[in-house]
Amino acid sequence: MLTYLSYIGIGAFDALAVLVLPLALYMLPIKDYKYRIILFAVFISLVSFIMRIVLDLPRIDLILQYILFVSFFRLGLKIKLHLSAFILGVGLSAYATLQMAVFYAYSFLNLMQTSVLKENTSLQVFLLQVTSILITYLFAGYLKLRGTGFSFIVAPPHDFLWKEDYKTKENKMVITSSVLSTVTICLGVILLYYQNPLVLLLVSIFTFSISYFFSRRSDAEDARKALAAYRDKHKKS
Repeated sequence: MLTYLSYIGIGAFDALAVLVLPLALYMLPIKDYKYRIILFAVFISLVSFIMRIVLDLPRIDLILQYILFVSFFRLGLKIKLHLSAFILGVGLSAYATLQMAVFYAYSFLNLMQTSVLKENTSLQVFLLQVTSILITYLFAGYLKLRGTGFSFIVAPPHDFLWKEDYKTKENKMVITSSVLSTVTICLGVILLYYQNPLVLLLVSIFTFSISYFFSRRSDAEDARKALAAYRDKHKKS
């Protein structure tokens, strides 16, 4: 019973880390939605417990979580769907990269074996999760304190009445990155099942790097548009 409670508790903090990381990275509000975020983190943890422990369906759990996370960003935080999938994909790929890096650090110290990737409630799993969670919180806190990150995504709630132009360069990059993230998550399920952390680490790094590059380009494009609008305004005055 205590092991199950620990799983649910750590799972909630784990889900919270997945939520706050992309929100902090894209300079989106967290405090304004803190109660929704916390309740959803607990909900996701309970869903994961049911899927992995009660129903013994761990391979479906990650995909289901991805769908629920995207739904929460869209319905709970009022972020447009393609942007929800994008920032969540960035957060998950960054978090997966971090977890695999932590795994290899512990593996180097002979504190962790590859079999941990298929386990749910062992001490090694909890150690991997807690370490990853703490590092993620520290990084998200650093971003918030420094007021740094990417700013091209407008703070929610978004205006859903305004028709989105998906043919713009920015949206094409966002959609491409979202598709890559979705593929990475599906591959992650397979790679975890076959206990292949190295390939998962490389795929996660690749996906995060692409998303990071697109984010830098989108921020630069936003800055260019703002500068052009400023110049036009002064030319007319």
